[in-house]
Amino acid sequence: MSNAANKQLVLKRKEEGASLIEYAVIAALVVALAVAGFATLGGGLETAFGNIVNALTGGE
Repeated sequence: MSNAANKQLVLKRKEEGASLIEYAVIAALVVALAVAGFATLGGGLETAFGNIVNALTGGE
C-alpha cells in the first residue's frame, strides 16, 4: 500500500472515531435532559394523576 493511501486510511479511521464520540456525547446529553425533565415534572404528574383517579373513583 502506498504512503498516501495509508495516510488516507488513518484519516478515515480518525473521522469515524470522532463521529462515534460525537454520537455518544449527544446521547449522554439527551439522557441527562430526560432525567432532569422527569425529575422536575414528576411531582406535578403524580398530583395530576392522583386528582384524575380521585375524580373517577368519587374521592375514595
